Amino acid sequence: MAAQGTCSVSSPNVSPTSVSPPTPPPPSTGISKSTLVDSKASSLSPQSRSAGHEDLLPLAVFYGPLDAKNPLLASCEKEIQELLDFMKRKKALATTEEQKYEFHRLCATSLFNIWTKYAPRLPAAYYNEKLLKVGDSLCEMKEYKLALLQCYGRYLQEFSISFDENKADVNQFKTVFFPKGFGDKTAAHTFHALNGKNICNYQLVCDSDVNLQNKESVTHCLQILSSFRLIMQVALPQEHLCWIIFNGTIYIYTICRKLMIRGHSSKALEYLLWASICMESSVPLLSIRYLTWRATLYTAVCQCYYDCQAGVHGEAFARRALAKIDELRQLELMSSSQLQEESREYYREATIKMAVMIFKRGVFESRRKNKSFFRPKIRVNIKEAQTMPWPRTATEKLLEELFDSTASRFLAVLEALSDSNRRILQTGPVFTDEVEVRDVVSELFMAGKELLIMSNIGADGILDFPKAHLLELIIKKKNLISVNAAVKFIKLAFMYEEWSLFESAAGQLIDFLQRQDDPASKKAEKNLILLVAIEPLINVKRNKGLIFPFDNYKEGQVYVKKIAVHDTYVKSCGYSEDIFHLATTLYSCVCDSPQNAQPDKEIVVDMIMFLWQKCKLGMQRVTVSKNDYSKFTQKISTNKWIYLLWQINEIIHCYKMEDIDVVMVAEITLRLSEILESLGNPRRKFKKFLDVSLKRGTSEIFGGPKGSIDILPIIKKKPEEQLFMAYELLDKAIDGINLNCMLTALPNGSSVIDHCYATHNHYIDGDMCKPVTPNNFIMDLHLELIQAQHRIAVVLLDQLQGS
Repeated sequence: MAAQGTCSVSSPNVSPTSVSPPTPPPPSTGISKSTLVDSKASSLSPQSRSAGHEDLLPLAVFYGPLDAKNPLLASCEKEIQELLDFMKRKKALATTEEQKYEFHRLCATSLFNIWTKYAPRLPAAYYNEKLLKVGDSLCEMKEYKLALLQCYGRYLQEFSISFDENKADVNQFKTVFFPKGFGDKTAAHTFHALNGKNICNYQLVCDSDVNLQNKESVTHCLQILSSFRLIMQVALPQEHLCWIIFNGTIYIYTICRKLMIRGHSSKALEYLLWASICMESSVPLLSIRYLTWRATLYTAVCQCYYDCQAGVHGEAFARRALAKIDELRQLELMSSSQLQEESREYYREATIKMAVMIFKRGVFESRRKNKSFFRPKIRVNIKEAQTMPWPRTATEKLLEELFDSTASRFLAVLEALSDSNRRILQTGPVFTDEVEVRDVVSELFMAGKELLIMSNIGADGILDFPKAHLLELIIKKKNLISVNAAVKFIKLAFMYEEWSLFESAAGQLIDFLQRQDDPASKKAEKNLILLVAIEPLINVKRNKGLIFPFDNYKEGQVYVKKIAVHDTYVKSCGYSEDIFHLATTLYSCVCDSPQNAQPDKEIVVDMIMFLWQKCKLGMQRVTVSKNDYSKFTQKISTNKWIYLLWQINEIIHCYKMEDIDVVMVAEITLRLSEILESLGNPRRKFKKFLDVSLKRGTSEIFGGPKGSIDILPIIKKKPEEQLFMAYELLDKAIDGINLNCMLTALPNGSSVIDHCYATHNHYIDGDMCKPVTPNNFIMDLHLELIQAQHRIAVVLLDQLQGS
């Protein structure tokens, strides 16, 4: 929970861009002796928090001093601790929905009974502090709903039940929650409860809609941000409440980063601006130790501007932030003759972050045509420039002027090339007709390649990387580049279709990553392996790009270790085409990898979509006999497109299905369930069917393809297993559509009502019928899935009863 006290909160350690915010230190868990002593007076006339026979029982003060030896306080502490211990032990054991529901019901009832039992007899200050402590413990266990309703909500109910923060101003907010002012001892607890309520609300939104697909989820996030802003607005004039401001900026940054990732940078911008200005306005937070966090907020604001295609404002804000950082430096130099080494590192990190944000736009704007002059500019020949010594172009000269190390120059190159509005598989040159901008992009890739060669190429001509992160290398002025930065650069080369650079560097990077053991390296390795596998399918014309490959690269050289999983089937059937190699590679990277080493979601989702588009076209060319079951089975067991269909289905269900388009999932499920139904119920589907025992699997009856080591797994199953598999696949697809409809439902219900036609009478020539709902295609798919599941369920029941 929020870090309370004075502004001695430890300075967070953050990375320059797109970083997770630091977690503030939790409050102490013990009950202070002063709290117990100070609450003695309040215990003599406790607030009437509940009514009942407990009011007639002795108060805590009756049993003696209000310390740890007081039997009533000890009994309350014991019951709460037993409940928390029970929750820690049993939470992992509740796996099914029924078990989870029963677990939460039992915990909520137990906690409610504890508060009801002890609330009237405890000192008010002790009771309120205990509410917050238990709420913090529940948040650590991710029991946010229970913490909200039974802890933070209980505390805030003492002030006002019907107060609407979204419609209140600062004065109303202070009147309701801080009637005694900010000097009162309960003010810190009230801030704690307000922050805890907002955190729980945000986590509940994420639990119910992790990708913020519903408009209501986004609206709820914005309301939570407004609440944090109101809390900070109240606390800002009070210097001793600087910890409220600091924690508030962390919470705002966390929620805004989520919104930015989901494409809502325009909505997040005003709150990030507010957080930045608050850090500047709070005198205690102007300390050098908070400069790193201020720079991270500044960077996030600039990134929002760039995401909104307002680069001019992003550069202007970066220049303003740079001036603020320099002001702080001048103030510190006035107080001491020279800066300490730690302070220099803080200033260096913050300054480079802002310089990168300025370079992101400046490198392009400095090269655009000036419309007031007609004199043509002389363009640099990119291929000739690559043979010249550094610095060779205007871009490299600008990098030399602004940055003093290889690491910082490479970060500037990455940020200038990055575009949050493009996905990696959306390949192609930069989206502009301006030749000068395209030249700058080529010069940036040329500079990035040269920086890699100068810093990370060893004597043997092979790339090698340190274990440190790029930010650490920047702060230490190292002329080295981290492996994560190099991987990002190669992904950008793939996106901008610099194929020679991509192929030569990706091979060496994969070779290096395969020698590492940490999950991050394995994840990066799989990302590059997948991009290498899909490159022949995108670069059909075998273009090379403008940037030369690395000197030691030979065309066609392969660094990637062979992926053997299911490749035997593809080879034995003669299907060695690139599309099937990609499917096999993706299957191996997703289905055979641990959870912490999965490839990037963006790459996996786009590749599944790519494979399905190819598979859909291939399936249209598959001709299957509707009369002879033996020919049908032989066709199913040897056809490459049906094997590809099965692979795509397995990848989807190994991955998170909620991240994938429900229409695609429904179409794949219908195709595969139709095949499984034909295999599991041959008497109904085929005229020629051998009267053999259905208890044997299809592969036992007809055998697999000759010479095949690994046949299609669904062929090996028995008919009942095939039907049951089809039933389960349809059930998952139906659940996926139900979830999607729930997440995308509009407040007026227009996105889930039945498809119908409404008559519009304002046309002169006559009435016109117009469809009301645009999602009739999804509804038709939904109905088709339910119909297929019902049909298969009837067949499966008949077969099970017959056997």
